Amino acid sequence: MTAPPAVAAGPPLIAADTTRPNAALEIRGGTTYNSIGPDGRQDVACIVFVNHGPRMATKVGLSLAMLDASGTVLGVEVMYPTGKFPVDARSAFSGGRISTQIPNGNCHGIFAQGSAAHSNFVYRPRKGDPATEVAAILVSVREIVYDDGTAFRTDQVPQTGDKLPLPTAPPYSVAVADGPPPVTVGTVAGSPIELTDAFRVENVVQTGGGPGGGGLLGLIASIPVTTRASLFCMTFANRDPRDVKNVRVNLAVLDRAGNVGAVETMDSKGPFATAAASADSGSSCEGFRGKWDADTFMYQPKDGTPFAVGRVVITPGIVEFTDGTTWTVPNPPVPNPPAPSTSAPNPPAASTPAPSTPVAH
Repeated sequence: MTAPPAVAAGPPLIAADTTRPNAALEIRGGTTYNSIGPDGRQDVACIVFVNHGPRMATKVGLSLAMLDASGTVLGVEVMYPTGKFPVDARSAFSGGRISTQIPNGNCHGIFAQGSAAHSNFVYRPRKGDPATEVAAILVSVREIVYDDGTAFRTDQVPQTGDKLPLPTAPPYSVAVADGPPPVTVGTVAGSPIELTDAFRVENVVQTGGGPGGGGLLGLIASIPVTTRASLFCMTFANRDPRDVKNVRVNLAVLDRAGNVGAVETMDSKGPFATAAASADSGSSCEGFRGKWDADTFMYQPKDGTPFAVGRVVITPGIVEFTDGTTWTVPNPPVPNPPAPSTSAPNPPAASTPAPSTPVAH
């Protein structure tokens, strides 16, 4: 059946503020994700930059201008990545943060509006202000301090109400050279469900802590334990007149070159009635085996060598209806071997085409 798509805004674009260029610090964009933990649910923006200054930088201050769809600055967040930043080195992960929930100093959390997790950011500068969708986050430099004590500082920072040029989304590429894996939804012709959003969530749980009694065991008991789970999530809408009993989607785990290194599955149990044009029917999240190496996720296959994940592509797999009938994707993604160095990377699969507007985190 043919139905209008659900409303899915997608994450804000992160780019350099071209009205405030600074040759000493190149802003190379960034990524976003959702964080759920002791401090509540936060929308998180992570910034990538390169120090092109004369010396190692020991302190960097950045302005994050939150723009609406018209290019108007809704408000400005300030962040100070922590650590030491060598000359001409890519900086996307820095330590030293006190925050348990967001330990990467190159990331900045904003308290999320509403209870449902999605890829889009909804921003409220101050209590009582209207909550507005963020179309872009423009990053500019406000301070750089070098290891010899010299510094750059400026008062020419963005202000609420300024009009700034909206950035253009970069072209979709199945290969992702560095950074955390974007999560993308793909379409399948004839699918009775539509995947409307995809995003990454980090769930942080802290247990223990507080008075633990005397002795070594008491000291150990007083130390809080933090557990982190990286989840890959999607939302979907039922576009069929029949009620859906269960939805299974395929998650193609791509390596840096765009080859499908593994395929995971994820279920969402209903029943789910036909969704309105702007509504979702359900959502689900799945964690992968592996671990983070700075801002790279290393996937651990059941059998095989870990590999760096470049992108995760989610597509419909199996839809079971309450009347007992089933729809199954005709060409599910399958792992394929790495492409030879002399040829172009292999595509994800026939059933995972690159969408015209990828949803990435």
